[in-house]
Amino acid sequence: MKSIHILILWLFFQPVFPQKTTDQFLFRASYIFSYKTDPLQKDFVETDLIYLDIGNNSSKYYSRYTQVRDSNKIAGLKKGLSAYDVVEDNRRFKKGTKTTIYNMDEPGQFHVIEHLVDYYYYDEKRFLPAWTFGTGEKTIAGYACKEAQAIYLGRKWTVYFAPEIPLNKGPWKLWGLPGLIVYAIDSEQLFQFELQGFETLKYETPVSIENKTQYGRLYKKTTKKDYQKMEALRYRDFMTFTNLFLLEGKGGILLSPEQERENERYREKGGTPYIPLEKQE
Repeated sequence: MKSIHILILWLFFQPVFPQKTTDQFLFRASYIFSYKTDPLQKDFVETDLIYLDIGNNSSKYYSRYTQVRDSNKIAGLKKGLSAYDVVEDNRRFKKGTKTTIYNMDEPGQFHVIEHLVDYYYYDEKRFLPAWTFGTGEKTIAGYACKEAQAIYLGRKWTVYFAPEIPLNKGPWKLWGLPGLIVYAIDSEQLFQFELQGFETLKYETPVSIENKTQYGRLYKKTTKKDYQKMEALRYRDFMTFTNLFLLEGKGGILLSPEQERENERYREKGGTPYIPLEKQE
């Protein structure tokens, strides 16, 4: 019965206007995103609460934890709190990941927003994962699910999807199955998404792609390749990253000889483990 209800809503809200009409988010799936920060860790050490808002032709993936912290920061600044007090007050809330992804059927691409020192965005052409269907079956969050696998964006993923929810979206950049993807784990067991709940939104929310901060500063356009290079540098050579992107080349941080030696040892070891969701070839 759930699937019939969802299908009726989906058909009812199908746009009868020109394609330029703004899409509406109708549903929300919530996931617990668990991940490791070092490949040697046996268990997941970090978690995030992910929202996936879904409309007729698009979806939006984002961190609820980050959304709460950002909202609290804006509220604090409006109250006249100092930057220090805002930072201290935000410690009450759990940190989340900084990635927002719009999965858009038209024009068939991902619009990705990242926050690393500044806000950046890039567009990439979307392609359908080459899913193969497995024999596994599970009940997840009350939904009967079926198994599928694919090598996609550098990692091998095993997922479970719910035919009862006839929406072809999923967390992160995973999509393209005859039912919502409700569980996903990579073969190295570094990342895991698991559905916690699915709901019809009480109010239709227009799909609006943000392009500037609350202070009016426009996001910086980049490419996926350039962003990945910058992100990797942050983990592998933080001092160089700091000089290039935090200080923008306007003079480096002065280190003592011992600090210089320690930083060199850090670089030689490869820096902090860099484990992106999209594995670079």
